[in-house]
Amino acid sequence: MKSFFVRKKVIIFIVVLAAAGVIFSFINKGSAVPEVMANVSKLERKTLEHIISVKSPLEGIEKAEVASPLNYEIVEIKVKEGDIVKKDQILAVLDSEELEKQIEYEENQIELSKLEIEDRIRTMQIEYDKAISNHKELEEEYGQNKELYENGVITEEAFKKIENNLTGSKISIESYNAVNEKIVMSQADKKRIEIQEQQLQLKKEELEKVHIKSPIDGTVTRVNVNIGRYAKDTENSAAMFIVENLEKLQMKVAVSEFDVRKIKLNQEAEIYSDILGHEFAKGIVARISPTAEQKDNNTMERVIPVLIDITERPENLIAGVIANAKIKADKRENIFAVPSGAIVQDGEGYKIYILNEDNTVSSIPIDIGLETDLESEITGEITEGMKYVINPDETIEEGMTVIPNEIE
Repeated sequence: MKSFFVRKKVIIFIVVLAAAGVIFSFINKGSAVPEVMANVSKLERKTLEHIISVKSPLEGIEKAEVASPLNYEIVEIKVKEGDIVKKDQILAVLDSEELEKQIEYEENQIELSKLEIEDRIRTMQIEYDKAISNHKELEEEYGQNKELYENGVITEEAFKKIENNLTGSKISIESYNAVNEKIVMSQADKKRIEIQEQQLQLKKEELEKVHIKSPIDGTVTRVNVNIGRYAKDTENSAAMFIVENLEKLQMKVAVSEFDVRKIKLNQEAEIYSDILGHEFAKGIVARISPTAEQKDNNTMERVIPVLIDITERPENLIAGVIANAKIKADKRENIFAVPSGAIVQDGEGYKIYILNEDNTVSSIPIDIGLETDLESEITGEITEGMKYVINPDETIEEGMTVIPNEIE
């Protein structure tokens, strides 16, 4: 047992001596701290692109959701999904029987009204002609009795009676709606007929709408109706038909308010989709909305609608699929760029750590240019081939010696 403790003391003594020797050697070398490992890489000139990636379904450049203001039964559907149609081509026909009966009724009512007015005008014309004849007789009587009254043959009272009869006759004639002694339709009757004819015209216009037509040239991409159902009886109140111009495709994407300042008109984009495999389409930024909107109900983040036109595409790219647009927001060539983790910020600005020939590190102030998710453009007193610390942490200090681990 005693020999065991003796051996233990000897081992501890040896370890202490070894540790003291290591410390003594560092002191003799003038090192204040032990060396640490540092990942380094060479500064190289490269091309840096800032890509903004957004997703949305592909759509035709023109899209029409075809609905009907009428809610009659569908008796015929003339197209199916995938059919190419022209503007004003009939897509479906609604039952028009009830509407045709209403039109016939309105036409008969107008005809009846006109006949009633004609009969009333004929009757009034007879009455008017009698009133004119009577008035002429009263004028003759007035002329004869005026001379008698002036000569004192008849009394003033008798003359006044004749005069009043003539005045009453004139008032009666003026009450008739006559032009050149012909009775004409009254303004009230004209207005009544006009209203009835307007109602008839509306019914006739409705009759035209029983033919559901395409408002554009394009391809029928959705048919949401069936024969025997009513025009507005569609699932989730969807349109009866959707017609799209698929000659050219577009994407309506939502760009974050933090990225939109980097988006410009005519910037190029590459369009990827599962349906394309390894191929991609090309596009350009065609429109940037002047107003922002809320991203969704769960966040206050705002997004800006941006329209991307597809300029070149493989034949198998179709509308309706989800696509990923990579917008080339900025591009710099022949510049120095380092991983964003290599840049250190302090109170004076930005810097990177450079590895010197004696494996010590020193900092160099830099300015930052184009930034991407992974790398940042840097400028300053830097040259090609310099070695820099890729991911300096708090252990890296000015002038310290490191063990470099070069990474290509």
